[in-house]
Amino acid sequence: AGWLTYLGLYALQHRGEESAGIVVRDGNKINVHKGMGLVCEVFSESSIKELKGDTAVGHVRYSTTGSSCVENIQPFCAYHKKTHISVAHNGNLTNIAALRQLMEDKGSIFQTSMDSEIIAHLIAAGCRRNIEENIIAAMKSIEGAYSLVLMIDDMLVGARDPYGFRPLCLGKFEGAYVLASETSALDLVRAEYVRDIEPGEIVFIRKDKIDSVKPFCENRKAHCIFEYIYFSRPDSNIFGNNVYLCRKRLGENLALECKLDCDIVTPVPDSGCYAAIGF
Repeated sequence: AGWLTYLGLYALQHRGEESAGIVVRDGNKINVHKGMGLVCEVFSESSIKELKGDTAVGHVRYSTTGSSCVENIQPFCAYHKKTHISVAHNGNLTNIAALRQLMEDKGSIFQTSMDSEIIAHLIAAGCRRNIEENIIAAMKSIEGAYSLVLMIDDMLVGARDPYGFRPLCLGKFEGAYVLASETSALDLVRAEYVRDIEPGEIVFIRKDKIDSVKPFCENRKAHCIFEYIYFSRPDSNIFGNNVYLCRKRLGENLALECKLDCDIVTPVPDSGCYAAIGF
């Protein structure tokens, strides 16, 4: 699991170049390796060999909330009531200040300045019948743009916010399920793409079994435009479209709009054509 997760992070290096981390579960033992820098700088052949196990979560970080330091490297790990929780988060929570103040007033002690840690605290503080209900309650408490991958003991959890701002896809590798921000990570490990996790959906994965819930009310969809023009790899498929082809269409539409503006405003005298953007 450690080697496959390393390859997945390598394929997603463009999403974050500040730090990288992998958490692997081997029976009841948790192996963790994190560091500042690129994936190839953080992990060596020997460190990858030590990441043995059958369940893993990895993360590459581009800090938007919380400073760029060792303490804020993800996945964030916690241990509560004999349960191990690892959180890998992509996005920003808009109600983090209010949640943090509320939880600190109740006695919570935070180790980092990341909004990812809030999620672990919310799950641990839950008083529902089981861990799945605690996770659902935690997801209903947070607001903003997020895609999440959680490892809670031997269970993997994937979640997207109700608007679907950030991408998250589901794949399969030799009978095991895989979660990734982009399909390019699936391609590198030769995993089969199954489908996108839907906006507002939470999936619970245990070995070869997957359960899905949609606890949110129906919302309008609001995909982040920067995923197409900045964040994602051209060979990835996100939000149901290929990134490269989408960029081409955006360019074509931009050229058409520019030409229409030029037709109205800036004709080129005696040339028989009009000024347009060049590609």
